[in-house]
Amino acid sequence: MKTRTVISMTLTLMVWASCSKNDTPYTPPALAEGTKVAGMGASYDSTVFVDLSTGTLTAVSAVSWDIAIQSTGGKALISNGARKGGVYRIASTNFDSVTAVPATVKINYEPGTLDTTATSFGAWAGATGASLQLVYVIDLGRNPPSSAVASGYKKMRVESATAGTITIRYANLDGSGNTVKTITLDAAKNFTYFSFTTGNVTSVEPDKSKWDFMCAGITVAGGGPPGSYVVTMGVQHNRLAGVKVATDNPGSSLTASDDPAAAINVYPSSNSRYATITKADYTTLGPVASADAIGRSWWQILQPHSSGNYKVYDWKTFLVQDPDGRVFKLKFTAFKNVATGTVGYPAFEYKELQ
Repeated sequence: MKTRTVISMTLTLMVWASCSKNDTPYTPPALAEGTKVAGMGASYDSTVFVDLSTGTLTAVSAVSWDIAIQSTGGKALISNGARKGGVYRIASTNFDSVTAVPATVKINYEPGTLDTTATSFGAWAGATGASLQLVYVIDLGRNPPSSAVASGYKKMRVESATAGTITIRYANLDGSGNTVKTITLDAAKNFTYFSFTTGNVTSVEPDKSKWDFMCAGITVAGGGPPGSYVVTMGVQHNRLAGVKVATDNPGSSLTASDDPAAAINVYPSSNSRYATITKADYTTLGPVASADAIGRSWWQILQPHSSGNYKVYDWKTFLVQDPDGRVFKLKFTAFKNVATGTVGYPAFEYKELQ
């Protein structure tokens, strides 16, 4: 899968897309010079990796992969939450006996923390590192990611693993397409990504030292009946490469709410400390490793949700320490395309702190 580099976009260079029919009349925000726009697309079609030290944004199709294997430091397996992919853990080692989605087993989705000890697959190996031979049913998710168009299912089992490879067996639920594949892990990346569609490894993330955070689709509990999930947008930082984030939140005492009149949603941008914050504040504020430190905390869709009115908390400042130890201040300034009002084009302003 080829990646494409997304060039720095300012008010004079923007991604153009059509407006959602549910959007209210839209007034473009004023973007500071040098602001970056992560062009994910209205259906969160792309995952955008951001390298603050070079100002490089790299976008990759969110549907280009199905599973990924941790390349070094462990062999955690993850599913593709960017497209609502998830995993049913089957209490069976009999690959041929699994022929349907289990009715009594709940689906597991990836947590936003990128915690390799708590993935959708869980523990597939025993204490010695040998495969437990458990069978998994994988929901391949949606295409486009935020749509209702299902991509089907595969069943899979880890056959074996070595220091630099993992061997999997996968097939359709009816047993057709039964394939054994040995995947060579790419030690330059946090994860090695695999597509059941192509039967091959696909290029997704940049080298582990070449990105700080990603703007990605994430699967979260929705507002519908119990057990419903949706794909929305979140920011996840590169915790496996040592990236940490501290947050300056002058509105920390305010209660989260989607009511447009709530205190948090009328809190003035002038309360931001972005202009005066220093590198020393990174330590004082207490950096955290959990990859969802930024997450969805910088935006809120307001009632009525059908209006597509997204509130951006630009008074929050995030301090990001990259894999090389450099510290950057960062604030988000828009959720939508600044020209059209289409969702999926988060904008942020940043600067290195000396």
